[in-house]
Amino acid sequence: MNEVIYPVLTGLVGLILGLIIAMFSEKSKANKILNATKKEANALIKEAKVESEVLKKDKILQAKEKFIELKSEHEKVILSREKKISEIEKRTRDKESQVQSEVDKTKRLNASVEQKENDFNQKLEHLDKKED
Repeated sequence: MNEVIYPVLTGLVGLILGLIIAMFSEKSKANKILNATKKEANALIKEAKVESEVLKKDKILQAKEKFIELKSEHEKVILSREKKISEIEKRTRDKESQVQSEVDKTKRLNASVEQKENDFNQKLEHLDKKED
């Protein structure tokens, strides 16, 4: 019976050692795969961060360009309005000048008419005195 027990015990010990070695081997392989996966994940995260920064800078640049474009359009509108206002002010000044010119002309004519009326009244008085 001893002859059977030793080979069986040896086989069991060999089987147990084989299982232990296989477990360590599997654990080692799993750790290697896990480490490789972690490195790959970190590389992907790093790449995603770089891409997001590039995208962020691109979007900021686009926003700045749009702002400049809108500002330029706004300035054109403001200049156009100021030009219209300036033209209206010029026309108003011209009309005021024309009205003032007409008022001055009317004053001169009134003064002339009054002078002629006074001259006429003096001549009329002078003729009335002569007749008397």
